[in-house]
Amino acid sequence: MNLGIDLGGSHIGVGLVEGSELKYTVDKFFSQDDRKDIENAIVRNIDELLNKILVENNLTLDNIKTIGVASPGTVSDGKITSGNLKIREYDLKSRLEKMYNKKITIRNDGKCAALAEKKYGSMKNYDDCVFVNIGTGLGGAAFMGGKLLEPKRYSGFEFGHMTLVKDGIECTCGKKGCFERYCSIKSLKERITKTLNIDSTDISGQFLRENLMVKYHDEVQNDINDFIDYLRIGICNLIDIFEPEIICFGGSFSYYEGHPVLNKLIEEINKQNTTFNDTKPKIVTAVFKNDAGIIGATID
Repeated sequence: MNLGIDLGGSHIGVGLVEGSELKYTVDKFFSQDDRKDIENAIVRNIDELLNKILVENNLTLDNIKTIGVASPGTVSDGKITSGNLKIREYDLKSRLEKMYNKKITIRNDGKCAALAEKKYGSMKNYDDCVFVNIGTGLGGAAFMGGKLLEPKRYSGFEFGHMTLVKDGIECTCGKKGCFERYCSIKSLKERITKTLNIDSTDISGQFLRENLMVKYHDEVQNDINDFIDYLRIGICNLIDIFEPEIICFGGSFSYYEGHPVLNKLIEEINKQNTTFNDTKPKIVTAVFKNDAGIIGATID
């Protein structure tokens, strides 16, 4: 039995994992007080959730083989730098190893989700794959010949921080015009709620997708069209670079399967002259949805 930890921009989830099966999960959203001391809040909340999951399943740490963490941002030597969490070179790995006396693995959340989809999910029958994780941020991974591409330094493949717009909107990373700043679900929510003049604080991705975008379709159509257009440009760049057989969307965007936004995006990508070569990859959503990161965190 393994424990996967999904450290997100707004919450922490902990899951009991066996192979491709997520047996049990608990999660908790960060409070405003948590954000005042986010580094200590992260370990405090992880410990609370981890112990809860052990107690509720009549387990101890002795029953756990692997503890893996899926983290946003850049991971290097177990240290995390994340603009969304406002942490820099935070040595979470060492802190958790001291707490639990267990080997801890930490990977970028997009890589973890990609590993789950490659080993067990939507990409398992393909060799050349691109995984694009879209939620609070935008990240991903690439596989060539069935192998995950990994640089020696940092976690790499920061798709979300490709410059999409010269001198564009400032990103949490400090750069301007990043892909993430125009095409994350967070950015879409900000655009739509600004157009509707409503507070975005407590609006979930599901409410955005199933309520606001339906109820106020005409009012927010320009925002949706811009989102699709920017996303098309970014995805077509990735197609030209990697020439994948398949592209898989994970994170919150995986719930757009069958939604007009994803259908329109696929239609736009498949038009002529959007990519260097005419043959387009298959485009799918993650089988494991938002759970892919927790499952993938436990994969060696």
